Amino acid sequence: TDPDTIIRLATTLKQERQEKLLLKQRVNELQPKADYTDSILQNKALVTITFIAKDYGMSGAAMNRLLHELGVQYRQGDTWLLYATHQKKGWTQSETKEVRRADGSKKLVASTKWTQKGRLGLYELLKENGVLPLIEQDQTA
Repeated sequence: TDPDTIIRLATTLKQERQEKLLLKQRVNELQPKADYTDSILQNKALVTITFIAKDYGMSGAAMNRLLHELGVQYRQGDTWLLYATHQKKGWTQSETKEVRRADGSKKLVASTKWTQKGRLGLYELLKENGVLPLIEQDQTA
């Protein structure tokens, strides 16, 4: 029943409640991002770089240039390929399809598609370099 003990306990309780409130707010901020990440990783579909680029408000060509500047990929002919440091991460898959030329002949065309794991890897890499998707740009502005 010492008054100092009661004051100390009340102060500690107040601080803990404030910390708990801040943590709840942080969870509420992060939950949509966690849900988004979970939904991406569960999706097994391959996507084009243009599809990913739209999340960042840029074209596929601009995203390809940025990824080249960041040391992720290089161009070989008409195809973008990952540098060795990223090659074994499961970020991309090559897709080959047959297309018909204007003269009627057929040609095989290879393209690089991104896995959902690659999409998340790009998100982390781009974020480290100060490039945020539009959904996060709106939250920080």
